[in-house]
Order: sequence, then C-alpha cells, then structure tokens
Amino acid sequence: MKVLKFGGSSVSSPDRIRDVARIVLDEAKKDRVIVVVSAFQGVTNQLLECARLAEADDGGYLPLYDRIAQRHSQTLVQLLGKSGKKSNQTIVQELLGELQNVLKGINLLRHCPPRALDVVASFGERLSAFIFSSFLNRRNPSSYVDARGLVITDDLFTRANVLFDQTNSALQKHFRQLFARSSKKLIPVVTGFIGATEDGRTTTIGRNGSDYSAAIIGAALKASIVEIWTDVDGILSADPQIVPSAFVLPRMSYEEAMELSYFGAKVLHSATIAPAVARKIPILIKNTLNPSAPGTLISDRVDDWEAVAKGITSIDAITLFTLRGLSMVGVPGTAQRLFHALADHRVNVILISQASSEHTICFAVSSSDGVRVRKAIAHEFRYEFQNRMTALDEIDRQTIVAIVGEGMKGTPGVAGKVFQALGRNSVNISAIAQGASERNISFVISASQKVRALNVVHQAFFEKKKHLSLVVVGVGNIGSALLRQIHQQQPYLRSQGYEVSVCGISDSKRYLVSPHGVSLTHWREALTGSPQEKNPVELAGKVAALQLTNTALIDCTASAEIVAVYPDFVKANMHIITPNKKANVLPWKQYNALMTLMKDRQKYFLYEANVGAGLPVISTIQDLIASGDTIVTIEGIFSGTLSYLFNTFDGRKPFSKLVAEARERGFTEPDPREDLSGQDVGRKLLILARQINLKMDLKDIRIENLVPPSLSRGVFSDQFYKKYSLHDAAIEKRHRRARQRGTVLRYVGTLKNGKGSAGLREFPPDHPFASTKGTDNIIAFTTHRYATTPLVIQGPGAGADVTAMGVFSDILKLLHYLPY
Repeated sequence: MKVLKFGGSSVSSPDRIRDVARIVLDEAKKDRVIVVVSAFQGVTNQLLECARLAEADDGGYLPLYDRIAQRHSQTLVQLLGKSGKKSNQTIVQELLGELQNVLKGINLLRHCPPRALDVVASFGERLSAFIFSSFLNRRNPSSYVDARGLVITDDLFTRANVLFDQTNSALQKHFRQLFARSSKKLIPVVTGFIGATEDGRTTTIGRNGSDYSAAIIGAALKASIVEIWTDVDGILSADPQIVPSAFVLPRMSYEEAMELSYFGAKVLHSATIAPAVARKIPILIKNTLNPSAPGTLISDRVDDWEAVAKGITSIDAITLFTLRGLSMVGVPGTAQRLFHALADHRVNVILISQASSEHTICFAVSSSDGVRVRKAIAHEFRYEFQNRMTALDEIDRQTIVAIVGEGMKGTPGVAGKVFQALGRNSVNISAIAQGASERNISFVISASQKVRALNVVHQAFFEKKKHLSLVVVGVGNIGSALLRQIHQQQPYLRSQGYEVSVCGISDSKRYLVSPHGVSLTHWREALTGSPQEKNPVELAGKVAALQLTNTALIDCTASAEIVAVYPDFVKANMHIITPNKKANVLPWKQYNALMTLMKDRQKYFLYEANVGAGLPVISTIQDLIASGDTIVTIEGIFSGTLSYLFNTFDGRKPFSKLVAEARERGFTEPDPREDLSGQDVGRKLLILARQINLKMDLKDIRIENLVPPSLSRGVFSDQFYKKYSLHDAAIEKRHRRARQRGTVLRYVGTLKNGKGSAGLREFPPDHPFASTKGTDNIIAFTTHRYATTPLVIQGPGAGADVTAMGVFSDILKLLHYLPY
C-alpha cells in the first residue's frame, strides 16, 4: 500500500488536478493507494484572512468569501462539466454555506478564537478533497474521507498534537472496514492538515501539516512508502532561487531530512519524519510536473555519498541574544534559569552557543519572539540587572545557516573548511553551534550576507568546478583583447574544471552588470545600450549587491580614479587583477593601507602585466624570493616604446621624426612625452623595488627625462614635434659618441644597493641589452644564486594582445589559488 500526498501547486488549477489524477491512476495500477490532499493553492491563507476580516467587522470578508466560493464551484464545473452529478454540486454548496455561516458567526461576535480559526481553515482541505474525489470517481471508484473522524488530537487549536494511540486505532478500523466492503480499485481521498479532538471539535495540526497527515496514515496502516508530490524534482542541496547550482539529492537518511526540514528546507514539513521513522517507512519526494524524475528517497539507509555534506539550508528572521556577566562565571543553574524562563514564556530557542568560561550564553530565536524573550529575561534576572551584574545584548536581522550530512560524522576538517570559505569571502559569523552527532554545523550571520554565505558553502562542499566571476573595467585595446581571449579559451577553461564568467563590463561612460554573465559575443551592443554612468563607486556597489562568490575586478585602465575605488571593490568581496600600475606606485602610506586591507580581507592582488606586459617578471621575482634567494641587482629595458626608439635610431633620421612615426604606429602613449619622460620606467622600478621589500616612493628614483622641462608642460599637440626637433642634435651627439666607442644607447632602469635610477646608458654589442629588437623588454636579475651569469627574461614588452595575455595568466593563477 502507498500513501500519496498532493498539495500546493499540484492542486492549483483544474489542469493540474487532471495531471494529479493521471498520476494517481497510474500508481493505482501497481498498488493500492490512499491519496491525501491539501487545500487548493493559496486558499488556506485566504480563509484565515477571511476570518481576520470578519472578526474586525470589515465587510471585506464577503468579497473574499465570494472569490473562494466561486473558485471551488467553477473548478467543480470545469472538472465534471455542467452535466455532473447534482449531488456533488449540492455537497460543495453545503460546505460553502457552512463556511459562510461560521464567518457570519465570527462577524457577529467580533471574535475569532483559535478553535473558530481551525474550523474556518478546515474548509480548504474538505472542499479540495471532495472535489478531487468526485473527479477521480468518474474514472475509478473513489471515496472522500474526512480525517476529522480519524486523526484524533488534543485541544491545542491551530497546532494540535496528535494522540497516536487513538488515531492509529481509528485509522486502522476505518480503512479495514472501507477496503473490506469495496473493490481493490477503490481510491480513498483523505483531507490533510485537519483532525478533531476526542469530543469532535475540529483542529489543525500546523501549517503544511498535510505532509504530516500522510505520514500519520502511512505509519498507522504500515504502508510500504509515503510519496510526497510537490512542484520540484526532490529535495535539493540548497534553495535553487538563491544557489543556482543546487541539485537534487537522490537519497537521504531520516536524520538528514529532519535536520534540513527543521532548518528551513521547504519541500518537507519537519514533523513529517517522526511517524515514518517509528515504522521505518520510506518517504519519496516526487514532482507532479515531472513524474518521470526519480525524486529523493528518505529512509533509514545511509548510502555512500562522495561529499561529506548533504544539504545546506537557512532560517530567516532571526534575532540573536547574548546574556553576559561576571556573575554567571562558575555559578551553577544560570542556563537552567534562562531556558526555564524562556520556556515559561513559550519561546522556542533555535540555536544555543555557550563559551566554556560561562561568561556568556548566546541563543537565537525567531524575531517574532523577541518581545517575550526580553520580558522573560528581565523578570528572571531582575536582581542581577538592578545590580548591573548582568547584561543582555541583542542583534536582529540575522539568519541561521545549517550544513547537514551523515558524512560529516568523524570527518576531520569539516568545520575548518566551512569557516575558511566564509572568511575568504568576508562573511562574518555571529555564533556557531555543532551538535554532538556532528551531523549538523549551524552558524548565525547577518541576513544581508545570506546569499553569499549559501553560495560559498555550496561551492566549497558540492561543486567540483571552480567558479570565478569577473568585472572588466576598461574596454580599450587591452580590455577588448582580454574579453576576446576569455571567450576563445572557454573550452580550455572548462576542460580544466574552471567556470569563468564576466558578470560586469565598464567603459569610461557606461557599465553593464549581470549576475548570470554577460554574453561575450554581443557585449559591445549590450554595453552601448546601458545607461550612462561614470561613477566607479556605484559600480562597486552594484557588484556588492549581487553577493557573488569568487569575484575579481579586472582593471584594464590607466586610471587613477579607478585605483582610488579599489578599497570599495575589495570590500565588495573582490580580488584585483590589473595591468594598471597606478596602485602599485601610490605614495607609501596609501599603498601600505591598500595592501593591508587586501590582506585583512584575504583578497589576492595580481599584477603580472604591470612590468613587461606578458613577460613573467613579477612571478620570477616572487619565485626567487620564495625559494630563499636574495636579489642583488635588477636592471633592464622596461619601456617597449623607448626600446623601439633606440633599437631603431641610427642617426640618419631625426629623433623627433622617429618619435612621430612611432606614435602613428601605436607604439607610444597618445602623449609620447609620457614615454620620453622615463616616468613609466621609474614606476616599473618602484613596483619591483617594493617586491623586494624596499620602502620607496617614486621621488626616490632618479629618472632622466628625454623631454626638456619647457616642453613637458601643457596639452600635447602636433606642434610638439617641431619644438622637440630643436633638441635632436643633443640626442644625435650622444648616439655619435656611443658609436665612436663601439657601444649602443639604451634607456635602462636599475635597482642596486637600495637605490633606483633610469636613463640612457651605453652597452657593448655583445651585451644582452644591445641585442634587443623592436619593442622588446629585457630584464636581468643578479642574485646570490645567479651571481656570475644573471637570469635574463626577454620578449615583447608592449602590445594589447601580450598585455592581455599577462592579465589572463593572472586569472589562471587566481583560479589555481582559490580553494574551491
């Protein structure tokens, strides 16, 4: 025998009821079935609202009653047709008339006690079960069963407790007689959610109690299985509306399901488990919209599950209280006094955490119980409060997150994994609790961090792929090249177990943010159609509001304005990857503050493309230092522009003309004075100096400027070349003198003995610096290990594609560093 329960959207419309009937008839071909139904979707809330309006003498209850009555009458007609049995229509009208009379009574008395509220609420199931049974009866013998004569409860109205001895006896007797006098094809349709006291007064057994009703009936009749049919494919690892990657769990133990349902999993009512556990009856969660899906089987069997956790869930609207005081230390009975007082005031404590010092007792309750908590504690500890020996702290707008799984028992490092993942994502924990069974780890966080926390923990425990969301700021040559490379390399990234999406793109005028990722095929069109907004602080706020995990800002600008907002992006839980050198050359105090913030927030700052574009300069220094080597000297050609100019300049063409041609070919900045000033080389030297722990600022580096002071000021224009040509002779003279000595000119930066300098130097033809070509960068490291022959890195030091490649390599490094 099977017990099948249907509710919610399963009975929301005539079409859905027809679907349910098909499922029931298919199941009845295999085994005898008993069907339990809840009220039509939304009707219970409408009935309770009706009662409230009637009590308040608000005439609004009548239109609402009319809508309820019309819905049920029309559903009956749509299912049975106008030619349906008059007796069915008569019974429905009688039930609706009875409901109207009860509401009139409440309205006349201006009073609706819990007993009356239960009577009103009972009509949802009574109407639903009768209508469904009448429809089913057209195709198969069916019997409407009112559970009020079978589920016997106490008189705690609205949340009555089931009296199991009387209930089991009544259920067994009723169904034994029913099945004895009917054919094997008979399908009983039973009202869920409702029962009655021993003297026949109507009660309800708690919201979502139809699941409970099904389990009660299944346990009493020793059913082979209880099937709960919902609108999802089973119990999911997390709420899919919050965690998009949540998936259906094929099996669960009773204990796991009980923990999950208690801590907010909406598929199953927490009380449903108890009767089934007592009889070891499996419970199967199925989807009426997808009957072929296998669903989730809940039983006493613990299967081999590769993940230590089974599910993650949460409870909202929580307030955290902390009772603290020196008077509590070592004093026996404080906890007993506290919880006895709370129990007397009917406060349900959801989570408890107490320090071993006994100085504090922390507990979480539903925010709706807050007033009763304060009243209970104020009374119980009134003398301690009067003498200022005890205090009560309160934090509202909290959420409890629970991680559940049989595999957590005896597995070391589970709690560490949870809290490391949360810490890396800046999720602050207010309280922690873990039961002795080790099946559940619960913690309290701010409700504003719930989405991020659930996704972080889900990724840490369930997802084999590492997820990274990127926000790309700056879509000029480098940014565009990077987006193209990310798009092209998606198959490779997925093959390596990485899922990389671009959730935000911004240029100097607009930004585009999407939690599900921006299409890298049509990003230009989407960005162009976005509203104009130049404020990077707002962009950081938009990204923070998404509460994404593992997110990185990719700054492909040369903007100091974006760098000024780096702290906002870090506080928005973002790592930073950039070819922009401005952050690494901030004045020491600001630079140190930014690095401290990133360290405190456990965020990575990756900037391989700051020096040498795509060349592995930064990573080489870091590897040398990490391996225990000591760097003595760093020198090199750090500017692709200056490398090209002095690789090309042979004296036959004026230097100013060569600069103009280089600008036309895109080898310089829009203002070539930026390259000729040597400031770019100086910044790169400063970045390298800070890598080897030299506390320096840009002013500490001696830089030779190839532009006279008189031409360095003002807005750049083409007139610059004519004025600059007056200084061609000086450059030609230095070139001629070097050639006479058999050397070549190169613009080189040097770090040695804690000092930095940049300028023109002469090198013999056999020196590595003399052999560079085009826009090559070349950097030589002299260290204790590379003392005789320096370690040399050489290659293209400029260009959008190679710089974007350097940024892309940092993205891969970040993916490698991330723990999940």
